[in-house]
Amino acid sequence: MKKVNSYLNEFAESLQKARNSSNRFAYKCNCPNCESKAIKSHLIQRHPTLESISDVENKLLQFEDNWEDPRSGRWNLYTSSIRGINDAMQYPLFCSSHDSSLFKELESHNSVPSSKHDCLLLAYRAACSVRHHEERRMHLYGYKVKENSEDLNGIMFENSRAFIRRMDAVVDNLWNALEGNDNNYMFRMIAMPYIPIAASDCIVDENDYIDHITEQNYKEPLNCYFINLIPDNKRLLLLLGCDTRYDKKGEYKHMITDFPANCDIEYQIFIETIWGILIKCRNWCCSPLLLENPLWKPFFVNYEKLKVNVVLNQ
Repeated sequence: MKKVNSYLNEFAESLQKARNSSNRFAYKCNCPNCESKAIKSHLIQRHPTLESISDVENKLLQFEDNWEDPRSGRWNLYTSSIRGINDAMQYPLFCSSHDSSLFKELESHNSVPSSKHDCLLLAYRAACSVRHHEERRMHLYGYKVKENSEDLNGIMFENSRAFIRRMDAVVDNLWNALEGNDNNYMFRMIAMPYIPIAASDCIVDENDYIDHITEQNYKEPLNCYFINLIPDNKRLLLLLGCDTRYDKKGEYKHMITDFPANCDIEYQIFIETIWGILIKCRNWCCSPLLLENPLWKPFFVNYEKLKVNVVLNQ
């Protein structure tokens, strides 16, 4: 038992050092040809979106992965934390200039998309966040390789590089679409009953990733779809989207098309539908008051177990 505890302590210490190293890295702006340093900015708009779902102390409940790679199957994968709205849902994605100029028009109408261009902006920001999370992992494993060159660290480092290469292609396609070439993207907005939740994510097809992860020169964009949950005037707006070019089986296109046009269904079933969406997401937060809601207690109690099962079964 002492040897096990010693190993766990050593592992935790080395992981924390690697996290600190990856957090200190000077990340660049995700916009093309921009070499400026990225600042921490809100992935989900602070005003009014985050403010509208925070509690009286302007606090939010945010979920995040505690271990840096869900494909590893390690313990303590997902944890929750209470954060103020100044700190919640913040990542270094864009330089100060692009962060203010790129999303200015969208945020002028409270991040509720009113055009396809707005939908593409939300998808672009979500895709950049996924790329950033993987880049953090890559730097984490790069640090661990320097400290300990065991095969697993090196493999995970190379896998992260391969993932980033393909996410770069996703981001490039979205940027080109923002410049006017957007005929390949499909989006659909569904108005649902209000729940104090916000999310912005790019959900990657794990099978697509696994099929090509060892092909070092494979650069085709990952098959993925985009999810945004936007609380607005006592509605919860669900925005779904995908790039139809890489949806070879049409699964995401059908999901977008077939999602119920309204949620005039039993409320418990509706809640479980939202659970199913959030289990897929990395970037989401909610009001801490949901912890007191008996309908949500099973979800929060079993979140890590549910999340791990979804990751491992993809």
